[in-house]
Amino acid sequence: MEMGTNVTVNDAMTSSVITINPENSVADAAFIMAQNEVGCLIVKSNGEPEGIITESDIINKVVAKDIMASTITVDEIMTKNLIKIDPGRELNEAARFMSKMNIRRLAVVKDGILRGILTAKDIMAVSPELTEILVENARMENQIDYNNNESPVPGVCETCGNFMDYLDEIDGKFVCEECKEELEGDLT
Repeated sequence: MEMGTNVTVNDAMTSSVITINPENSVADAAFIMAQNEVGCLIVKSNGEPEGIITESDIINKVVAKDIMASTITVDEIMTKNLIKIDPGRELNEAARFMSKMNIRRLAVVKDGILRGILTAKDIMAVSPELTEILVENARMENQIDYNNNESPVPGVCETCGNFMDYLDEIDGKFVCEECKEELEGDLT
């Protein structure tokens, strides 16, 4: 699906990015995420963006292993190869790139300076027509996740059309929890 206008990453990104130092504890990171109601923090060292820490990192690398979050640093669990995009790139290109790389967030960097962050939710808010790309990515992820009994994926509910952080597959459709309950109620 191609867009008629040239909407750029800059048009959709969130410019106020919450950052953290790699030496901070994971407990600090979790606290900052909770306080700011965000799902990730960009890790900066010496003013340069060098990684990202997400809720998933904390759950999978700390909580699931029963490690005390105050005893481990952000540097120990963050994703160090920060995937970046230039703010001048077209939004449809960013959506395709995110789908290809199987990621939900891109650091927006120009000349080594963090300018913002672009999330799947940002893309859908600005250009709902790109939803098809992201939903297809969710389908592919969901096939893999459910085959491995992993958690649901984010995307657009195919019943109500709302973007949700977690979708479940019911009868070949990806749906939010509320629509899932309604559909399961209809099945009984």
